[in-house]
Amino acid sequence: MDFSTVANLDKRKPAEVLVLPFWKGKNHAESAATLGKLGSLVNAPIAADDFKGKEGEVLFLYGQDKSDKRIALVGLGEEDKITMEKMRRSYAHFSRECHKRRLKNGNILVPSSGPLAEEFLVRGLVEGLMIPNYFFTKHKFDTIKDEHPVVLESAVLIGVSPAGLNIAKKSATVLDGVYMARDLINTNADDMTPTHLGQVAQGLAKTLSNVKTTVLTKKQIEKEKMGLILAVNRGASHDPAFIIVEYKGAPKSKDLTVIVGKGVTYDTGGLNLKPTGSMETMKSDMSGAAAVLGTLHAVASMGLKINLTAVVASVENAISATSFKPGDVYSSFSGKTVEIGNTDAEGRLILADALSYTIKNLKPDRVIDIATLTGAIDVALGPEAAGLFSNNDALADSLIRAGSETHERLWRLPLYEEYRDMLKSDIADIRNIGGRSAGSITAAMFLQEFVGKTPWAHLDIASTAYSAEGRRYNPKLATGVGVRLLIEFLQNL
Repeated sequence: MDFSTVANLDKRKPAEVLVLPFWKGKNHAESAATLGKLGSLVNAPIAADDFKGKEGEVLFLYGQDKSDKRIALVGLGEEDKITMEKMRRSYAHFSRECHKRRLKNGNILVPSSGPLAEEFLVRGLVEGLMIPNYFFTKHKFDTIKDEHPVVLESAVLIGVSPAGLNIAKKSATVLDGVYMARDLINTNADDMTPTHLGQVAQGLAKTLSNVKTTVLTKKQIEKEKMGLILAVNRGASHDPAFIIVEYKGAPKSKDLTVIVGKGVTYDTGGLNLKPTGSMETMKSDMSGAAAVLGTLHAVASMGLKINLTAVVASVENAISATSFKPGDVYSSFSGKTVEIGNTDAEGRLILADALSYTIKNLKPDRVIDIATLTGAIDVALGPEAAGLFSNNDALADSLIRAGSETHERLWRLPLYEEYRDMLKSDIADIRNIGGRSAGSITAAMFLQEFVGKTPWAHLDIASTAYSAEGRRYNPKLATGVGVRLLIEFLQNL
């Protein structure tokens, strides 16, 4: 979505809609007075009490102004209680109303009052417009033309400073990363194979400066002795891929952050087959991989002065005569042996090899993995938060603050050493699954075995990465969760 600005209302050019903000409970006559000639045009619905300025309230007016085809009044709620999240929600309501009316452009008067600084007003507004401004229509060939979704393509922000416009454009770049992640997740699993995911990563190096991509093939993975990745992939007809995408935005600095994504492009559960109703959305089991690639794309596009590497272990967990088996033991890259208690606990296996490889070869200052790892996290937290596990309080606190800003909220769960006992094996160094109890925690405890003392955080997004119905401003299907959160964290390093 493209953004530009003009200094005031008088300098705007005609658009499909003019958007005017209002606060709840404020003297609307006074608010209307600041609009000049437009004030008298919007007075009628306000005087009739048809528009109160409540958060998310949207009212369209027609035939009121010669410059724009329609006027939309957008309620922001109470001025002294405004937050960036309330801005997102209010303008998301407006964005969806634009979809209904098939609008592609608008003039948007940015509120200039309230306790929020311009930066946060603009960020909330742009994110509110863009987060729901997405449809996955790749396979809708028979859709009637007039019913084909139309998205907002451009907006003129009235009254923002040059710095504010720059913030809007940066926010749009972040959302482009979110869109990229959503596209990857929503694509057919038969198309989004590990090999294709590697090709996507290689494409980043071709289009973005300071980006280098390395994709290890199956033979190279075998040479590196990543036994857990190879075990999970045994039943698949598609070869695994181990993807490393490096961005050097601060080449003189040795500081390095690595983000590791789970890239199971389709998960049947393996020989511990998932039941009907649990497999239909399993093309989304590479949401962590999509998030780290979308994040790196946005970071490189913005030219952030940081060094960031995205690592993806990508496999398909399929079923065949060669599938890895419950009860067998496999060796990891680190040398630890793992007894397989359940083949549907495969994500932690490929992440274990990815984390071990990352720490040994890339030597990061901090590593964050993100994965649709456990159904248990949905039981624990539902769709309103992702699980956070970490061996480093400062890293965990920084991620929690980033989640609070982006409203991709995190809730930290414990890693008490007593939970490690649930992963004991009689025949191997560790078992890949505990019992029914504390499923998300024991999964994180398993990963912790492979990170040593490196500052590490694990984000379990199984309850937030995919939405059958859509929630608030997020659309149905893939949400792209994690991209905005990680970029917020990285900008604050």
